[in-house]
Amino acid sequence: MPFFSPLSENAMPGDRARRRGTFCLLLALAATPLTVLLFLNLQPFWMRIVPLENAAFLLAATLFGAALAVMPIITVGGWLLALWYGVESVFMLRGRRTPIVDILIIGAGFIAWFSPALGFLVKAVRALFTGSIHLPHPSRDYLLTEDPVAFWQSVGFQFIAAGLLAWLAWRYWKGKLRRKSGE
Repeated sequence: MPFFSPLSENAMPGDRARRRGTFCLLLALAATPLTVLLFLNLQPFWMRIVPLENAAFLLAATLFGAALAVMPIITVGGWLLALWYGVESVFMLRGRRTPIVDILIIGAGFIAWFSPALGFLVKAVRALFTGSIHLPHPSRDYLLTEDPVAFWQSVGFQFIAAGLLAWLAWRYWKGKLRRKSGE
């Protein structure tokens, strides 16, 4: 089924979700280089706006600021929605099977859902081995030898956050893994 042809009225839900996922993926693939280009060339773009005066400056600066605000949202949203609709489409009824694509989508979904938990877990385990932990906001460094209470609280928080995020990811995947794809 070509991407740009309209879906029939009685199209299966998996086909509709896969179509939405493909559209979001194409949007993300188009928006990502534009976002990178925009942020890598901030100064040259801004230097073209600075000499303008009055309404021209106001309009150009507003459009430039809007592009800086909107493009990253479109990019990240496109990637996340492509993954979401892709994972959902694997576990819905579809007109035809795509086992290789389904495995790739499920693998990417697992990585995306469990990566935050793994990040917190790695940080906590590294803190146990090094005896220090760095928290970025507000910027603090806790050493086991200097402030053991704050160190253990920070490490405990990392473990709790890892456990909570892993549990949430598991709750999402548990129902899906009991079903076969396309059922």
